[in-house]
Amino acid sequence: MTVRQADNVLRFFEYFAQARKPATLTQLSETLDLPLSSTSNLVATLRHRGYLFEVRRRGGFYPTRRMYDVSRSILDGDPVLGLVRDHMADLRDRTGETVLLAARDGDSVIYLDTLESAKGVRYSARPGETRPVYAISSGKAILAALPDDVLERELKRIDFSGAARTSITDIDALMRNIRDGRARGWFLNATEYTPEVSGIGMLLEVAGQQLGLSVAGPNYRMQGRHEEIAEALADTIRAIRAQVDDGWSAA
Repeated sequence: MTVRQADNVLRFFEYFAQARKPATLTQLSETLDLPLSSTSNLVATLRHRGYLFEVRRRGGFYPTRRMYDVSRSILDGDPVLGLVRDHMADLRDRTGETVLLAARDGDSVIYLDTLESAKGVRYSARPGETRPVYAISSGKAILAALPDDVLERELKRIDFSGAARTSITDIDALMRNIRDGRARGWFLNATEYTPEVSGIGMLLEVAGQQLGLSVAGPNYRMQGRHEEIAEALADTIRAIRAQVDDGWSAA
């Protein structure tokens, strides 16, 4: 279910994030597929609230810094991201690959934060993007925290219609894959969603949340390094837990 007005506002700002230049009412109306009257009302509201300004008369509109400032304030107050981000940066530097923090959202996981590798060829993802919970390592780590009977019911309920050709969609095979990860202590996405990309993930329990922390990169760099990366992940999770134990959770 989508609330149309909210969806329009989000698409409005996503348009400017991609276009990075002013746009006229007509351009916005055509691009967002909205009636000109609705576009005009949206622009008027955002201008009144200080989120939008007219670059020059008939020169188009562009967002102000207000959205950035509001978003920055929200992120600064996020107890999980504030705690975890520095450790994610250390993990990225240690492994040389992209590090991702994810939470479950129904049949998907949503990335709460991502720190991309500095290498030219790398796995790229942005906060807010989603992936199938069953097809990536962090999702498997979150699923593995469920008791087996609950896990099996969850897998039987999941809609696999959007699965990639290489995703594991057989329930028995997926159960075995997740159990193998439990026994091993870490979870593997072996090109099950993005072609030629692998991921290693573990469960991170912090601030009462069950999250997935993972490292992902191109196969040719990940192959032969699974144990090494899993060890780096485990060290990172221990460091986060130690910080929590030192009094962060009581603060």
